[in-house]
Amino acid sequence: MTSTKKSTDICYVISHGFAARMILQTGLVERLAAAGKSIAIITPAASDDNLTALKKNPLISVYNTDIKLTIWDDDYGVKRRYYLEDIRSNPVFWEKHIYSILYTKSKHPWKRIRPFVYYPIYKMIPYFPGIRRRFRETESKYLEDAKATQLLETINPKLVVSTYPINYLEAKFLYAAKEAKIATLIHLLSWDNITSKGIFPVIPDHFIAWGPLMYEELKEYYDVKDDQVYVCGVPHFDQHIEIKGTDGYKEILRDLSLNPEAPYLFVAMSAPRFAPHEIDIVEWLANAVSENRFGENLQLVIRPHPQNVQGSLGDKSWLKRLDRLNKGRVSVDYPQLVESNMRWSMKKKDMVRLSSLLAGCALCLNSGSTVSIDALMMDKPVIMTSFDGDKKLYYWKSARRLVDYIHLKKFTEMGGAKVVRNYEALHREIIRYLKNPDHDLEQRRFALERECHLNDGGSTDRVVTALQKILTSNSTHHV
Repeated sequence: MTSTKKSTDICYVISHGFAARMILQTGLVERLAAAGKSIAIITPAASDDNLTALKKNPLISVYNTDIKLTIWDDDYGVKRRYYLEDIRSNPVFWEKHIYSILYTKSKHPWKRIRPFVYYPIYKMIPYFPGIRRRFRETESKYLEDAKATQLLETINPKLVVSTYPINYLEAKFLYAAKEAKIATLIHLLSWDNITSKGIFPVIPDHFIAWGPLMYEELKEYYDVKDDQVYVCGVPHFDQHIEIKGTDGYKEILRDLSLNPEAPYLFVAMSAPRFAPHEIDIVEWLANAVSENRFGENLQLVIRPHPQNVQGSLGDKSWLKRLDRLNKGRVSVDYPQLVESNMRWSMKKKDMVRLSSLLAGCALCLNSGSTVSIDALMMDKPVIMTSFDGDKKLYYWKSARRLVDYIHLKKFTEMGGAKVVRNYEALHREIIRYLKNPDHDLEQRRFALERECHLNDGGSTDRVVTALQKILTSNSTHHV
């Protein structure tokens, strides 16, 4: 950018609540400002509570983008999956195709018809590869946006950072930055983004990766050079190190009307979209705990996923069923959401609460969630419930499919979690871990190192160092 007006060092584009947690609730932005870096934040949710305190800092500016996404923007994301991916070989993409045909709840006629239009085109691509080539050549028309270009001209950043690059809004700003010869960086918010979200619309100059595994995936999928990738760990996991070994969970247990001195299982639920009968398994666990099948003092803490509390992936009937379990030695801990235009934006104190509950639990159960890694940070065993209660569902709707997703398959094969496929195995593994919490501890620590680099609480500092290095290096000039 050739403008002589004052420039901004770093511009973050934040469209997702989970990314907001990584950037806004870890002290990352404040540390950059303390180092003298000026920060701009572009978001569709400038009034989000997580931004309130930051706005008081003279080095931090917040911009509310008024770019409105339409159904055709959504359609572009779906279309490019059929045109650019081998959807049949990736279980995430194939499941989405099956879902769009058999299970979609959308009433929009085009959303119901489009898989029948795009799938035949996908089948033709091996015979007519020019279809894919022409799509890539014309993809810029989907990404060009005058408002994105104008806002970047106003901010005049040296570096534009995206955390969820498959998001169409973030892709627009990355594209505008590349066109303006501004350096670009992708700092991925989650472990599944490379293998489960599809080819990024815009490939940046730099990446920040969680750990060795993500680095290897970037090399495999994008053929990046070593000096383009900074392996830093995960900023929002640093808090776990601060809380690990403390007893703050006891006050939370009192708040949940549980015994602060008694052991407890922690269940982190998924949305019904991914595990349709997980509520049945949770009810079974609640009954088993109440009937002392795991011991007389054991308790159960159930945490619904934010996606089941807010948004289209949930099932409100689950909330009523959970409320009925809230008694005796069983308690439901609902996530604390922020009123925001960013989906699943969470209150900062909720992040502390989650860490504390993981620090105190005997073991963590889920059907295939990132909370598995959170638990490993605390040296807690993880059990993945890869079944549908007593139901026998079609595989592509069943929770069984989740552990075959590429990121979860790698994780479980490394020993990061124990996969169970029925109630008998679930009961057996719970008993095993209650008797021996260190069972397979070395495999779990190996999986954690592969996923997250160093478990030392220094990830945020490494990210700050990486950003400073990018800003001061010759590579900040886009080639």
